[in-house]
Amino acid sequence: MKFSLLILLTTLLLIRTGLLCASPEGTAGPLIGNVTPNSATVWLFSARGSRCEAFVSPDLQTLFDTRVPFTPVNNPAGKFEGTMQFATLRELRPDTIYHYGVRVDGKTAETLKGSFRTPPPPGTPHKLRMVLTSCMKHGQPQGSWSLVRSEKPHLHLTVGDTQYSDTTDPSVQWQHHLRYRQVPEFAAVIRNIPTLAMWDDHDYGPNNSDGTATGKERSLAGWKQFWANPAAGTDRTPGAFFSFNWGEVEFFVVDGRYHRSPDNAPDDAKKRMLGDAQFNWLLEGLKASKAKFKVIASGSTLNHSKSDGWRIYTFARHRLFDAIRTNRIDGVVYMSGDIHNSLVWQHPESDRVGYPLVEVISSGVANSKNLSFASIDFVIPP
Repeated sequence: MKFSLLILLTTLLLIRTGLLCASPEGTAGPLIGNVTPNSATVWLFSARGSRCEAFVSPDLQTLFDTRVPFTPVNNPAGKFEGTMQFATLRELRPDTIYHYGVRVDGKTAETLKGSFRTPPPPGTPHKLRMVLTSCMKHGQPQGSWSLVRSEKPHLHLTVGDTQYSDTTDPSVQWQHHLRYRQVPEFAAVIRNIPTLAMWDDHDYGPNNSDGTATGKERSLAGWKQFWANPAAGTDRTPGAFFSFNWGEVEFFVVDGRYHRSPDNAPDDAKKRMLGDAQFNWLLEGLKASKAKFKVIASGSTLNHSKSDGWRIYTFARHRLFDAIRTNRIDGVVYMSGDIHNSLVWQHPESDRVGYPLVEVISSGVANSKNLSFASIDFVIPP
């Protein structure tokens, strides 16, 4: 193939306006989330009743010329003691660096400003550098986030354990999210690198939780308000799963919790990792994709967890592998987290796929001995 994939595992001008030294008290974000060639979504949490506005420009000198209002979340999933809100920046140009800023009650700060690059349109030569992370905990060393920024990625995908509340109660979950988003090193990442997220067990519910978790509907409602992901689930199938494109790379970020059979269920043809409806969504998306690379991302590893991953879901794993081969779906790469270690390997059942199935595992960016993450380059030449 005439395109390539490079993987690196890593271990540890002032605008004259109302300028604050730091973000107003009670503020979290901004977070730059879903970015398309022509739009970007900004997430913000602020004190209730505050007036918030977003601004965007490719030129710092004209950053605050055009105001974009935030839309508050009118039906919060829990008791948040503030307001979550989203702003959509429109009429952007593909493959362009943009600067953006936020004003809260007419004031801004350096911690309310960021930048990002829009994706190129599909079918054009480009290089995508992304960072894959998982497992981040308050109170642990946070220095790896500075290394993440030094990689200068276009995209940051985090695949679970974004906090460790171990509950499906969104009010409790949010307290953990809020505390972590006020960690300066992490705040700088989500402000300057488009960040999308999938949950795993600890930020979905209790340890090793599955589709039987009590309160999972509330957990999902909160999750959708905590992140600026693309639209999740389908009209008929709830869940946190979503897909998006970055040029010639299409991502299918699957939810390995909401519809999952219990880990201790018999490992037979009835045991499911994704549930049938989500699996069909994934398969139809893979079959329809024209992208050179098709990334399946999830918190659960294919083999490296003996107690909480695809390894103990044999039917579900083989159904996925066999479907890729039967439908001649090329360019599939799998990405995961969970195990508090990072590595790249080829699955030994790749013969079922029809070509080497590479898995990139990235875990423990702020909750492990080596504080590791993965930096991945996708190269699409002319």
